[in-house]
Amino acid sequence: MKAQPDELGRHMRSLRISVTDRCDLRCAYCMPSKVYQWLPKRAILSFEEILRLVDAFVAQGVQRVRLTGGEPLLRRGLVDLVQALASRPGVKDLALTTNGTQLARWARPLRDAGLARVTVSLDSLRPSRHAALTRRAVLEDVIAGIRAARDVGFEQLKLNTVVLRDVNEDEIADIVDFAGRMNAQARFIEYMDVGGATGWSTEHVVTRSEILQQLEANCGPLISGEERGVAPAELFTMTDGQCVGVIASTTQPFCRDCDRSRLTADGRWYLCLYDGNGTDLRKMLRDGADTTKLSTCIGEEWRKRQNRGAEERLKVSDRSALYQIEELRRDLRLEMHTRGG
Repeated sequence: MKAQPDELGRHMRSLRISVTDRCDLRCAYCMPSKVYQWLPKRAILSFEEILRLVDAFVAQGVQRVRLTGGEPLLRRGLVDLVQALASRPGVKDLALTTNGTQLARWARPLRDAGLARVTVSLDSLRPSRHAALTRRAVLEDVIAGIRAARDVGFEQLKLNTVVLRDVNEDEIADIVDFAGRMNAQARFIEYMDVGGATGWSTEHVVTRSEILQQLEANCGPLISGEERGVAPAELFTMTDGQCVGVIASTTQPFCRDCDRSRLTADGRWYLCLYDGNGTDLRKMLRDGADTTKLSTCIGEEWRKRQNRGAEERLKVSDRSALYQIEELRRDLRLEMHTRGG
């Protein structure tokens, strides 16, 4: 039986699964520390465990699955997981978010295995700036991965750019142009105060209105697209027909329509990106719970959901970063690279 809507009438449709907390980049707005403690390997869900949980979520109404990390392409055997997920009738949409460094190697196998859509993080097209943001000199690898994704013909290719004031907001038009050449959709994201964004402040946020002003000034008039619905991005069409997206999670959050939840690599389920607690599904799995029991628990927890994390943050006076280094070290699951973006 599919889950009833939560207390705000939101149905459960989308699940983001972090398959690993490991990452080969150290993006400044995501991973602020130089030294990291990683989740114990024995705690990481096996593919069999992930598939059992997906079956339980599908039974409660989930239709869309997105694989994230950390960097998901660092998880050995990921193609096998993609193939198993793609073969499940209840999974109507299967996507992956990646930093792109390994994508050139894996684009064809992933597409052949049934992966439908890919989103690549791309915060700069300038090698030195990209290296400063990610703390790795890998822009050529990322570009090669994007080209490979274009060439193998994914149903949709998106490029996500977190826009940071005085860092990369001057590249908006360049990224739109590059996305057009890659047959991809550029999406610009307001800087959020979650996870490892310990240096976050309102002064660093380039807002939706500013992003749209830059787009219109450099790319021409924009036509608003269809209603956003449950999707995070507002879509706009330029005069040449190219589509761009803006995700205004910080200044104009869309909590009231959110149908997403997140599963960490070690099996803790979060109902909101700002959720600090979560439900330990791994323990249930390893204690012998069957799919029915797991599914029932998931449905019950969803029905009690009231989360509006981003909306509630709007009310905070003198708003600053959600967590600092000490808090992140006390609970590794607060990190964005652990629970997935």
